[in-house]
Amino acid sequence: MPWNHAAEAVPQSRAGLARLRPWPWLVVLAVSCLTALQVPLWQQAERGLDTQLQRWRGPRQPPQQLVLVEIDDATVQQGSWFAEQVDRPAWADGIGTLPWPRARYGDLIDRLLQAGAPAIAINVVFAGPSSKGRSDDQALAAVLRQWPGRLVLAAEMLEPQDIYAGSALTLVQPYHHQPSGLSNIVPPGPGQPARHPEHYGRRLLPAHGIKPWPSLGGQLLQQAGRSSRQPDADRWLNFYGPSGHFRHVSAWEVLDPGRWALLQKRVDWHRSLVLLGSVVGDGSGGFETPFGRLSGLELLATGVANSLDGSGLYPWPAAAWARGLLAALPALVVLVVASRRRGLAIRLLVTGSGLVLTVVVAVWTFQSAGVLLPVLGAALALLALSLVFGAEAYAGELAERRRLRRTFERYVAPDVVQAILADPRSADGLLQGKVLPVTVLFSDLKGFTQLTQRRTREGQIPLHLRQLNSYLGAMVEVISANGGTVDKFIGDCVMAVFGSPLSRGQQAEAIAAVRCAIAMAERLAQLNQSWARQGLEPLASGIGLATGEVAVGQIGSPQRLDFTVIGDTVNLAARLESLTRVVETPLLVDATTAALVASEIPMTSAGVHAIKGIGEREVFRR
Repeated sequence: MPWNHAAEAVPQSRAGLARLRPWPWLVVLAVSCLTALQVPLWQQAERGLDTQLQRWRGPRQPPQQLVLVEIDDATVQQGSWFAEQVDRPAWADGIGTLPWPRARYGDLIDRLLQAGAPAIAINVVFAGPSSKGRSDDQALAAVLRQWPGRLVLAAEMLEPQDIYAGSALTLVQPYHHQPSGLSNIVPPGPGQPARHPEHYGRRLLPAHGIKPWPSLGGQLLQQAGRSSRQPDADRWLNFYGPSGHFRHVSAWEVLDPGRWALLQKRVDWHRSLVLLGSVVGDGSGGFETPFGRLSGLELLATGVANSLDGSGLYPWPAAAWARGLLAALPALVVLVVASRRRGLAIRLLVTGSGLVLTVVVAVWTFQSAGVLLPVLGAALALLALSLVFGAEAYAGELAERRRLRRTFERYVAPDVVQAILADPRSADGLLQGKVLPVTVLFSDLKGFTQLTQRRTREGQIPLHLRQLNSYLGAMVEVISANGGTVDKFIGDCVMAVFGSPLSRGQQAEAIAAVRCAIAMAERLAQLNQSWARQGLEPLASGIGLATGEVAVGQIGSPQRLDFTVIGDTVNLAARLESLTRVVETPLLVDATTAALVASEIPMTSAGVHAIKGIGEREVFRR
């Protein structure tokens, strides 16, 4: 986090929640309102997450006591094949086309109940007389009378185009007096859950002024003497898997005596609740679920299975305002903790921990109890908080860096600014001035003044400047590579400092400075080779190094400031550079520098020399 004087001045006990700006609280409020208001797009996102949770969980085993007897494509194909045979069996008569003769349903019912099935629900509405004639109705009626209390027939509520026109709903009941249940299912629209079939008759119809009706599956359980383990009308369907995941058999296998004998060995009909219905053509239609499309019969079976094992889904809490508050709760806890922690890292750690814990709790409650918590709102609030925390920290850091950059860029080279900005806390101290131990380097070209005069007379100034700029650019690269800072250029002279504004240690800086001086001489030799090929005069330089304490800070006036170093060490380095011409060596260092680098770069004494303004000093060369 950026250095902030105002924040530092606030005592820890009084900072408290004031450290947080309004934005995090507004984010939590917005997410809470979205969860409570349940706008369409938000509902679709929540239902999408519920669907994804079921997919992540994967298929699960449905109750084994539920069996689907399906009038499927295989049954119709068998009927079509037998229809072309001269001696077709009676059980195959009419099963090749829909609707079936009612007598065939009677055959199925009779065979299943004789095998011991406790109850059968038929998802076919037998409304009005049979199109096959009176004898067809009589055949089915005889079977229904034979098995009282073991059958449930389907009723259907015909709906007008406007579902809210409740008085226009028409109930279509089976022609025979028999227990019946509604086969209607509330189709889930965008953002709506797949509700239990019982919801239609127990909740939707009474809302439109029509008396409640049980569902087909609910009546099946009642006829079999079973009870639901959940309040079905208020539950959402919890799907078991893709199409075909329930135990199912083709209707023709029940009708065919040979296949029926084999089928009785595979299925314990005495414990099987049977749902009988058609699934022909439902492969491309049906209802969309997390595991693909299911037929209407399988959707009814899902409702019955949920009732048997009590695994239906439901949102908690049910009240919209309560869900909004619960969605905001993890974020509020994170905000309270974050209000007492300044660092971005700890805030993000707390937020991330809250997000992980929220997701784990939501998945656990879904898996274990079918409870759907408002995890989308809670997760979104926590993610938004992490972005807000990061944005605030980033904005604060940028503001602080801009302040320092505006201050330093007036007089400091870009590389110095970067070094200072790497430690913003020490920037103000540097501006006010500090005493630091450094190694100062002065490098100057020998005979460059005379070369400048001659080229000026010859009109070769552009060529002269190109060569100088090439030299200075190369020297800057070498200095930067060795960790030094170019303080200034004085014509062809380069002044560099090692150890300011940041230091690696006095000895390390001295060694880096000497190595830099050696590398500068080597780089100049390479440049001379290149210039020779271009027909340009070679250049020679002298370098002086001195180590000691200097004053670091702002020098100048409000109109013109320099961030530089001053002191005897600077003067000594400049004098040593000039002395290289007298001693006739490219590099001279003072005794302090020679002592600091002796273990790595041995230096040789060049004698004691009188240095203007400083006195006699022993100097060293490589």
